[in-house]
Amino acid sequence: MKNRSFNKEDFVLIKRALQYIKPYKFRFISAFICILSGIAFGLIQPLLWARLLTSLFGMDYNRTLLSIFHISIFYVLQAVVGFLQSYLFSFLSENIIYDLKRDMYRKVLNLPVRAFDEMRVGDFISRLHGDASSIANVITNQLLNTVVDILKVIVIGGAVFSISVPLAVIVITAFPFSYFIFSRYGRKLREKNKEIAKVNDSYFSDIQESISGIREIKSLGIKESKFQSFLSLAADLKHRGINLSILNTLSQTLSQGVNFATEIAVLAAGGYLILKGDLSMEYFIAFASYSNQFSASLMNVTRLNSSIQQVLISLERIFGLMDNLSYSKETFGERRIKQIEGNIKFENVGFEYTENTPVLKGISFKVPQNKKIAIVGSSGSGKTTIFNLLLRFYNPVSGRITIDDNDIREFDEESIRSHISVVRQDSFLFNISISDNLLLAKPSATEKEIKEACMKASIHEFIMNLPQGYNSIIGENGVNLSGGQKQRLAIARTLLKGSKIILFDEATSALDNESQYYIKKAVNEMAKKHTVVIIAHRLSTVIEADEIIVLDKGEIVGQGAHSLLIHTNSIYKRLYETELSIIRESEERVV
Repeated sequence: MKNRSFNKEDFVLIKRALQYIKPYKFRFISAFICILSGIAFGLIQPLLWARLLTSLFGMDYNRTLLSIFHISIFYVLQAVVGFLQSYLFSFLSENIIYDLKRDMYRKVLNLPVRAFDEMRVGDFISRLHGDASSIANVITNQLLNTVVDILKVIVIGGAVFSISVPLAVIVITAFPFSYFIFSRYGRKLREKNKEIAKVNDSYFSDIQESISGIREIKSLGIKESKFQSFLSLAADLKHRGINLSILNTLSQTLSQGVNFATEIAVLAAGGYLILKGDLSMEYFIAFASYSNQFSASLMNVTRLNSSIQQVLISLERIFGLMDNLSYSKETFGERRIKQIEGNIKFENVGFEYTENTPVLKGISFKVPQNKKIAIVGSSGSGKTTIFNLLLRFYNPVSGRITIDDNDIREFDEESIRSHISVVRQDSFLFNISISDNLLLAKPSATEKEIKEACMKASIHEFIMNLPQGYNSIIGENGVNLSGGQKQRLAIARTLLKGSKIILFDEATSALDNESQYYIKKAVNEMAKKHTVVIIAHRLSTVIEADEIIVLDKGEIVGQGAHSLLIHTNSIYKRLYETELSIIRESEERVV
């Protein structure tokens, strides 16, 4: 196979990345003008210095002063242009980073839930932080500097040919050798950068998991184990980084060797031409400076290889994220439905997370408006999957789900999210105040509405006993609250939102008996105006449901009130009796 550094897909990625320059065309053009000015100064300076040196050796005092004056003016102009160029580079880089992160984060939020089930948090963080900065740096600094170097190669190449063709031929001869080095090491650098990117994802994921789970790490006594895991990943990154640096340095050293040999050849040939009288000392000094600029620019172009290979990996990862990482795009309908009655219907719904492994097998049931329905079954029977489908986190493989006889796939996202709320067994709370957590559900809520919701959820008294009351910061994911307090606060947030359909996913499992009593009372009150669906392992919490649906291995095996199921459904009876046995054993241990 032919060893090549770039292919068609790479240029497509680069072209796509360059679209981020469009909003800043004026500043990009201004930066380019600064670059052209810098090239012009770079061409004139060697001639001025050559004139100054020859004037000094020629004892021409007036010409020496004039050369110093000209050099001073050009120095000031270079300083001004350099300052403007630095500002423009910084402006472009930071804005492109911002735009990339903005687009990526929007895509992250719009990814289907399956992506978050299958990927680690560190993978997203690594792409958002490291890859965006890498791309912005190449687009601004290195891209523009490469343009500078390419223009220098062209312009200075013309200048050196105009001064001396033999010397110019010596300099130009070095290019094929430099290009060979560029081509030879390109693929290896690309592969090593891709390996480092994968390890970097694992590194970020490990750190994120350790920090998030620090309490479990401490309580399980596995600090040393997690530390060793971190050291292993950090060491892997270190060794891979060193190997990459060695490979990169080797390619640069070979390029430097080519340039050094070129300079020696230019000195030898130039001295010979001066002795013969075919070249003046002034032009030889200027040529030597041009030759150094030419060689440096040529080497910078070849040195760009390492950065380009790295940025191509980053581009693949960023645009892979923006293109949904090969996941089907999360889509919603176009119907904006402002009000619903809350009638839910599952019609022969089938679903599977993994192909040919069905989780739900053609289930059908109805949930009338303003009723309280419970779904029970052993672990893995498909209870939570029903909620995932109703919330449009996943789509059925077969059948359909309707609300008020409207297929939920026709609802736009806002309609689905506003009309359905869910209280989970471990609801997520944000690291902001209690009041702000509640206002997320209803930004226009009054203080009275907030307190009423918290009273119904039996959390108001606890909040008022906190030093800062409703302004208390709860910590990351409610770390400063107990499990029951977190769930009651999540219930209050759901009550405040006021959705017509409310889903409870084991929401009362962590509550004490007193709190559970008040929550059950609130749920019963809610069911008068809301459609309430409850997933429960503890059957004692749903005995009073209007109807109980019994699931087993993805199929509905029973449906009806508790009084009916306990006598007619063997699976429900077994679940209920097992729970009673656990309760009795617990009470006996307490006694």
